[in-house]
Amino acid sequence: MVRHLCRGSKVTADVYTRRLGSICTLRGTNPSELVTQGRKDEEWLCNFLMDLVSELERQGKAGSYIVSNLKAIKSWLSHNGVEFKRRIKVRGADDTPTLRGKHALTTGQLVTSLI
Repeated sequence: MVRHLCRGSKVTADVYTRRLGSICTLRGTNPSELVTQGRKDEEWLCNFLMDLVSELERQGKAGSYIVSNLKAIKSWLSHNGVEFKRRIKVRGADDTPTLRGKHALTTGQLVTSLI
């Protein structure tokens, strides 16, 4: 499954696989059921994803993390021939709280840290 989950790197595929498993555990389902239900009923799939977003927001997860989870699910669905085109809004989708106040190292700082 890992090799086919996304078209990007193996690292991305590994992350997406872990997220898909975590989401399925959280929501009491499995990847096969997501595909089966998604094929049968787009409204069910939309509700599933919106409920997931609401639950992750209640848990205080960052918007960027929630968006990444949605990408993992959509990648899995797409790989299995289920296209989901609806847009699901996520509060703070561009917010990366762990990077707030951080900056890129200057060349000098990079050289110093490597020495």
